Amino acid sequence: MNYHRILIFILVTMICFAKFSMAFAEPAAVQEPTPDQTPVVTSKIFLIIADGLQAETLQKTSVPNMNGIASSGVSATKVITVYPDTVQATVTSVLTGMLPEKHGFNNVGDKLNAQTIQQAMEGKKIDTSFFGAEGELKNLWADGGYNCSGPFNNSDENVVNNVLAEWSKSQSYLNVIVLPELRSVLNKHGVNSNEYKMAVTKTDSQIGRILRKLHEENSYEKSMIIITGTHGSPPIMMKGLPFKENTQSPPLSICDIAPTIGYLNGIELGKVNGMVLWNTFKNLPGQSEEYLLSQRIKDLSDANSHLLDEMNRLQEEKNQVKLQQDTIAKEKEDIQRQIEHRDKTILKLQGQIKLYHMLASVLIVILALSYFIFYRVLRKKFLMF
Repeated sequence: MNYHRILIFILVTMICFAKFSMAFAEPAAVQEPTPDQTPVVTSKIFLIIADGLQAETLQKTSVPNMNGIASSGVSATKVITVYPDTVQATVTSVLTGMLPEKHGFNNVGDKLNAQTIQQAMEGKKIDTSFFGAEGELKNLWADGGYNCSGPFNNSDENVVNNVLAEWSKSQSYLNVIVLPELRSVLNKHGVNSNEYKMAVTKTDSQIGRILRKLHEENSYEKSMIIITGTHGSPPIMMKGLPFKENTQSPPLSICDIAPTIGYLNGIELGKVNGMVLWNTFKNLPGQSEEYLLSQRIKDLSDANSHLLDEMNRLQEEKNQVKLQQDTIAKEKEDIQRQIEHRDKTILKLQGQIKLYHMLASVLIVILALSYFIFYRVLRKKFLMF
């Protein structure tokens, strides 16, 4: 009997100890991927930058190819761009993940102070190509990359003709394609004009030619396709193996594209302004949804912290500017008082000068009369006539 009681006591003690241990156990940490867990996500990447593409127009005109990319992947119609919004500044921000003030390549004659995603991949011996770069954009070319020089003559069709003509030669993993035609139409006619809507449909048909080529090669499903604009209110559409499907994303930035491509391919771009779009990824091996969300929250928290620091810096600069304005205002008042004093002095001197002029005039008249009278007296006295 005592033996059974002892056995029951031991079992109860073990159960209580197990529950006690579980209650105070630390929660499981979010699993982070190790380098060897990073999967191969795609066979080719096509980054299509349609200069001047506006998100609102996609719902107002026929763009079946771009809408197809959006519905089969992740899309965002609220996209933050950069300033200045020149072709150089915006395209460079897409390719570097940096704001114009940081990459420095904003206008004709500027020097690029950053590394593009194409240049970073070429540094890792990954084949890349660049189509559609004319003029100053040629400074974005990566040494060693397949850089097609055109001519393109500001025509989307010419760019795509070159892409298809050089397709078999380039066979690059990353393909950067700049379509230049929409910006000039947008600037000339406006976003709500029929001319612009027709131009967007035309650009969509050129993108469709690239997609058809991928379908012909049976590589469409394995390819990552990213389409975006440059300035104004552009969209971002991303389709590919790592991305969710038929998903509308919260607001993004054109600076987020390069860091996202870099992360998916093990490329480190350094300290950039854009963020990896963790919330657009599927649950990849070694990357649970909790991990992806925690990374996104971490990046947003870091960005918010940086924003607060920037706001504090701007507030400090604002205070300094106000002090300078107050100093300038005081100096202006002093100068104004000095000017008023000078004006009064000038008026006083002008009055004195007028008085002197009057006295001089009177004196001259008196002298003239005196001379005349004296002359008449002397004449009568000595000449006797």
